[in-house]
Amino acid sequence: FEPDRRIAWQTRPPGVFARLFGGRIWRYELEPRDGGTLVRESWDIREEKPSPAMVRRADKHTAKNMEQTLARIEQVVAG
Repeated sequence: FEPDRRIAWQTRPPGVFARLFGGRIWRYELEPRDGGTLVRESWDIREEKPSPAMVRRADKHTAKNMEQTLARIEQVVAG
């Protein structure tokens, strides 16, 4: 977490399952721009278990959902 710059979190299930599943990191990065802020959403699957390759299959679906999330953020901020 960097105030006014970045927030990130890693998803893992509770308990013993944390060693077997999850691990991707989600991130929002904020960059001041004239008249507003550029918001980028990213995810890092290098620590994903059981396999990053399994998550890569969902790339198109994830990209679409990320675009929708950023559009909702813009709607909320713009009023």
